[in-house]
Amino acid sequence: MSFFQPFSLERYFARHEFSARYLLCSSDCETIRTSELLALEEGAEEAFLSQRLGYTESRGDPELRAGIARLYRGLGADEVLVHAGAEEAILNLCLATLAAGDHVVVNFPCYQSLAEIPRALGCAVTPWPLRSEPGRWVLDPDELPRLLRPRTKLVILNTPHNPTGALMRRGEFDRVVELCRAAGAILLVDEVYRHLEVEPSRRLDAACEAYENGVSLNVLSKSAGLAGLRIGWLASKRRDILDEVAVVKDYNSICSSAPSEFLAGLAVRNLDKLVARNRGIVSSNLELLRSFFARHADFVDWNEPEGGSIAFPRFLRAAGKGGAAGDPGGPGAADAEELALRILEDSGVLLLPGARYGYESAHFRIGFGRANMPEALEALEAWIARNA
Repeated sequence: MSFFQPFSLERYFARHEFSARYLLCSSDCETIRTSELLALEEGAEEAFLSQRLGYTESRGDPELRAGIARLYRGLGADEVLVHAGAEEAILNLCLATLAAGDHVVVNFPCYQSLAEIPRALGCAVTPWPLRSEPGRWVLDPDELPRLLRPRTKLVILNTPHNPTGALMRRGEFDRVVELCRAAGAILLVDEVYRHLEVEPSRRLDAACEAYENGVSLNVLSKSAGLAGLRIGWLASKRRDILDEVAVVKDYNSICSSAPSEFLAGLAVRNLDKLVARNRGIVSSNLELLRSFFARHADFVDWNEPEGGSIAFPRFLRAAGKGGAAGDPGGPGAADAEELALRILEDSGVLLLPGARYGYESAHFRIGFGRANMPEALEALEAWIARNA
């Protein structure tokens, strides 16, 4: 018997991601070539090609950690631990901090590992649901007190949120910090979409800045568009937690790839340029989506995302069945899994069904961080014209 339940989202991508013509559900942003990254600094290409391919430090290259630490207020290099992407960081943190019988609160829907890893470790896991309200997805901090228990060890939050694009307001986030402090709980915040807020003025403090028991999770895959480097990190003032995580890391990756760490250091030093490029793509694509959803309000609707490069719309009816718009439980009720497979087969456009998050079947994830999103959206719209 498998220790973990199958990762539904990843199994779906394993089947379709590299064969679909258009990925209209990607969670990351547009990437660049290695040569383009190296061109950001004079002498970088020569330094990269002369690098020796030995082991790196387990905690991450010191210069890379120092560069990451400078992204936060009041942190030093010893308060950063580099990992092979965000996934390894989630696994190692849970292994280091949780034990059977502990209690964990996780916002829902969520990236499956945030809930599944604690469950597999024998923890009681309580979902903290987002609500779809007119114009906004809401994670209500006033619901958190009834979810907390005496054995709550960890509260897990993702903002900007995958898959809805929700972004907590500053007062809401401050209230979560207060509640975690009162409960003595660690607060892990998945911040992989930080820097992609629609309104930059709404950017929240990082968890490691806002709370003495806060742990920030981030990665170069999203706003920087460098998923292939497989570099992520944990940042926290709780050095004791990071020490425990480092012990666990010795039993899986041990250390990161030396070429990836070199390129990651270059990316972190030039993060503003990389993020600005992708913010431009995201902003332009978001305008196209606004028009798209307005044109097809009888077939799909959404709450516009407040951050990130993804959104979580829903089909209002099944294509060609004449179901009542706005009545997902009616005779023409939409099943996003069924519709996504039809759309993929007919048009080559890949969407991600909401059921892959364990969520209501009419919802689906759409991604708008890629440069070819306009072409993919055009192909989807042509399919709707033929079928809906």
